[in-house]
This record gives sequence, C-alpha cells and structure tokens, in this order.
Amino acid sequence: MQNFGGSRTAILTELPMGNAELGQAFGLVINDMVKQSGITNPKAEDFDVMSKKWRALAAKPDKTKEDFEKLDSSFKENINELAQSYLLFIAREVGNSSGKLTYPEYEKYMLKYRFGHYDIENKSEYLNNVKLVLKNAFTKLAAHGELSGGDDLIDKQDMAAFIYAISTKSKRDENNKFNGFEIDGIITPLNYSVDEANLFAQGDNLFSVKLRVAYKVLNNIL
Repeated sequence: MQNFGGSRTAILTELPMGNAELGQAFGLVINDMVKQSGITNPKAEDFDVMSKKWRALAAKPDKTKEDFEKLDSSFKENINELAQSYLLFIAREVGNSSGKLTYPEYEKYMLKYRFGHYDIENKSEYLNNVKLVLKNAFTKLAAHGELSGGDDLIDKQDMAAFIYAISTKSKRDENNKFNGFEIDGIITPLNYSVDEANLFAQGDNLFSVKLRVAYKVLNNIL
C-alpha cells in the first residue's frame, strides 16, 4: 500500500498516473547504472521504458499514419506514467505531500539512494562536493533545462522531461557531428552515465538541450 501520510488524497490528485512501486524499481535501476566515480557499472542492466507491444509496432514495416500517431502518444503516456511514479516514490521517501519536490527533498533522496552507500574516508568533504553537483542537477531539472525561469520545484512535467531526455540518444552524421536526437526508449548504463555527468555539471550543456527539447515535445510546444 502506498503511504503518504495525511495528504495522500492531494498528492494522488497531483500524480494520478503514479505507482510508487514502479517508481522505486525505476529509481533503483538507474541509480545502479553508475559507479561512485561516474564510471558505468559493468553489472548494471538496461531499462526499457516501453512495452513489448510498443516495440512490435515500432518494428512493423510500412507503418501507417495512425501507427506513427499511436507510437508517439503511447511513448508520451509511458513517459508521463513513469515520471509520476518516480516522483510518487521519492515523495514517499522524503515526506513530500505535494508531488512537487523542493531542493532539500531532492537532496535528501539523492544522498540516500544515489550517494549514501559509498564508504568514503573524508566523508564531510565528499558530501560537500556532492551537494554542489546535486544543486547543479536540481537547477537543470526544475527549469527543464532552461537557463532561467524555473519555479525552483521539480514537478511532473520536469520529471517527464528528464525521463524523456535519458530515453533518447544523440544522432551523429558521417563526420561524427551532432545531428539532433532520436527516440530510443532504452536507457543503457553507458548512455545514462554520460547524461548524469552532464546533469551534475555546472552550466548549460548537451543534457540541458535534451531537457529543453524533451519538455517542448511532451507539451506540444515544438
């Protein structure tokens, strides 16, 4: 049973597609994809955002306009469901009752699930450095990659942009020049470790662009 204290009705109204157990499974998988140093965990597994049914339709030759529309709408629906589920799980873990994370709540979750299990000699110094990169990440996520204008909260649209962004991969032309993004739906440890490093880095970068594009695509702004 999902337990969110006295504000259970309010948060489930904000995140109606959410399932905390799914969110927990997703969180554990992506947090296992990278090692302490940011190097890919060789024992980690891929995470497929989409169902086998979606994959079968995507592989269908001579797809119709209706097929493409169904692929697009179901991809966005799955992203939104996973985003709300992940937020719901985090909210349960940090005592959030609104479904919109503040920085202290995001930091609390990440220190426990992403960084808390490392055995570090200079733990105080290490944690100070971790908090700096977490603030960088929160700033990017709360503003869905924009350089300004964020509300200093991570809501379901921001989280959906994050999951959409890590579910895409960069395209390169024959000269290895960046040529946009393509929907893949499979989050691999290698790609995620690169995305996470860019998320944690200070300032605007390629992952910021991915977040901006993802937010616009999901909200039909493009």
